Amino acid sequence: MKFPVDLLIFDFDGTLTDSIPAAVAAIQAMIEELGLPHKTKEQINQHVGYGEIPLVSGAIGSKDPVLLKKAMDLYFKKYIQEGIETIPLYPHVKEFLELFKEKKKIILSNKRDEFIRMILGHHRLTSYFTEILGGDTAPCLKPDPCAIIDLLKKYQISPERTLFIGDMTVDVETGKNAKVRTCAVTYGFDGREKLKASGPDFLIDDLLELKGLIE
Repeated sequence: MKFPVDLLIFDFDGTLTDSIPAAVAAIQAMIEELGLPHKTKEQINQHVGYGEIPLVSGAIGSKDPVLLKKAMDLYFKKYIQEGIETIPLYPHVKEFLELFKEKKKIILSNKRDEFIRMILGHHRLTSYFTEILGGDTAPCLKPDPCAIIDLLKKYQISPERTLFIGDMTVDVETGKNAKVRTCAVTYGFDGREKLKASGPDFLIDDLLELKGLIE
């Protein structure tokens, strides 16, 4: 049975674009250039999902402000130069956005706002979104629900008519904290069983599955 939705909120990395591998590669290149101990993809992945500062500080194993700033600057440079244009969309993302183009759509991500806009621009998707809230422009970071709560007030939309779509348990947690419906996609970062255990309202393998769920 379908339910009415007035607002679709999306996570970005792992939900709309397969952008985590490029970020990890940029982190590894940064670590190598700084002469720091090598980190595997698995080690870096432990710090994914909570924004660039936790990602970089976790990857270099330091919160020293001088080293962290140097690492952040180098990471941003490498990500922009070598990563942005290599990042693909997940299957059916553009088709889904076009299908629901009349609905209000907002991105809420812990990822740097500039990166989100650059990747969307590269794929010519920016116009589909009413707002883009990145980790440096949102009023709070997930799993804090304050950004969603602010959006509901701003657009006068009820939690029951809002759906938050993401690929990690932190997204499900954020949606639950805001009392909105949650949808976890299985093709991103966290695995199906981990996502299922977090208790989303919907668990899907493809965005187009939502065609049969929302109206």
